[in-house]
Amino acid sequence: MDSEERPQLRRGDNPLYAVLLLAWMLFSVSLFALVLRGAWEDIRAEFQADAEADIELLRDRLRTNDALLSGFAAFLDVLGAPTQEQMVGYASRLLGEHPHIYMLEVVEKVPARARGDFERALAQRVGPGARIGSFSYQDGRRWQDVPEKAAYFPVSFLWPQTPESLPVHGLDLDSVPHLRDALRRAEVSQGAVSTRPFKLIEGPLAYVVMKRTDMERSALRVPAAEQRYALLVVKADSMVPGRRNARTAHVLRLLGEEGPEDPPLYAMLATQPASALERRLLPKFTLNVEDVSTSQPVRLTVTRQLRFLDIRSEPLLLAIGLAGATLAVLVLYLRRHRTAVARERERLERATHSALHDPLTGLPNRRLFYDRVGQASAHWRRTGEGFALFFVDLDRFKEVNDSHGHDVGDAVLGTVAARMRGSVRETDTVARIAGDEFVVLLPGVMEQAAAEPVAAKLLAAVAQPVELRDGLVLQLTASLGVSVCPEHGSEPEELIRHADAAMYGEKRAGRIGSDGASPGAEVRAAARAPRLRIVRKFVRGQGGAVTPGGRKKVSPGA
Repeated sequence: MDSEERPQLRRGDNPLYAVLLLAWMLFSVSLFALVLRGAWEDIRAEFQADAEADIELLRDRLRTNDALLSGFAAFLDVLGAPTQEQMVGYASRLLGEHPHIYMLEVVEKVPARARGDFERALAQRVGPGARIGSFSYQDGRRWQDVPEKAAYFPVSFLWPQTPESLPVHGLDLDSVPHLRDALRRAEVSQGAVSTRPFKLIEGPLAYVVMKRTDMERSALRVPAAEQRYALLVVKADSMVPGRRNARTAHVLRLLGEEGPEDPPLYAMLATQPASALERRLLPKFTLNVEDVSTSQPVRLTVTRQLRFLDIRSEPLLLAIGLAGATLAVLVLYLRRHRTAVARERERLERATHSALHDPLTGLPNRRLFYDRVGQASAHWRRTGEGFALFFVDLDRFKEVNDSHGHDVGDAVLGTVAARMRGSVRETDTVARIAGDEFVVLLPGVMEQAAAEPVAAKLLAAVAQPVELRDGLVLQLTASLGVSVCPEHGSEPEELIRHADAAMYGEKRAGRIGSDGASPGAEVRAAARAPRLRIVRKFVRGQGGAVTPGGRKKVSPGA
């Protein structure tokens, strides 16, 4: 109970430091976010410009496909019944000028009654065995017979003619599922239509754009042919843009009635992919651009993952420098503030200690002792647990000051105070309230009989010889009075007054007691009468003794 309340400045520092650190973190995060946002906006603008350039290139090619198909259909309409040489010449020139077109084809609508005539004409032009048939693109072009039906839609012409493409003559488009739907739409439409993407026999991915012509005469001079279709076969890889950012990914899909169709015409990943950390920390841009102005509606999806290398070094270094500079200023300020706070805390602790403690002995003074007694009294009112109080006065202490000076008296008081404090419990309070007057608070001691052993211990501690400088040894005694709460009162002033009166009664009687009653034998044995005794004194350099008054008696030989 001797330790006073500590100042709370240390606890008060923590919120300030936390607020300043949080403010610096918010500043740094905002600064880096500003830099990242600037990089973000620059890259997004560049990214959007690249994506729009890619879709514009696609638009040109798609419009070109429509224009080429319309020109091919017009060629068939204008000539009516072009010869094989005319067809080959036109197709060769068109493909030479537009290499992204994979193949030109002509499909006839042949009624069932004219099937034989068409097959004979086809065999005469292509070779023996040519006939209307079908094959699956998934089983390696294994030809199958086409069941009888009202009309057939065989390929009557294609260019270029290669060993691989020549057998396609006579293929009935109506028997191929991914071509049948487009054929039905082209039959009732005035414009061009496209098929869904499919894999060619040669391997590459492609799609077909077809358009119905207006002339009813067959290109192979088959009078019974009812309709004719011009076809362009477009390979998917011809749609890949020539230039592309290595950090972007492109996916191009044809749009059907129900949305984007699979497989995509092409799906190109970034050749410089981002790391897992960049994907976790940095944003990703995605842009969908559509073009539905042609017969080949497409959607281009372009994505780009922002990377650390995309951030310009100048603003990033500036942000790092500002964050580091502000952190250095903050650390310097906090160190100075902490030093000032520590200095103020030490000053406050010294002031508080001086206000509540005796400067000579370091024991609690009257003010702090009264506060402790008040707390013990309040505790008794709440719990019924009483306490005892001693009033201790050193006997004939004035003679010490008069004989040996106040420095010796102060040293004696310091030693006696330390011995008294060491002879009681940690929860007890020993205080100095006047020159040679001490008071002791014993919480939990509710009877005088229980206090007497402690009193004897205190008196015995006081009675131990005090060794001082130059071989001076003094032995003191003390007088002690006891009061107990609630037997002798409950207020601090009342209890101290009672113990003081008991102590002076014992001092006058030459013995120790309380309220006129003689304590136990242990207390009487500690000090039977007030006295001051000089046990010994050795003076270095000369022999002799000291009288009780403190004067030195020099021997004859001195």
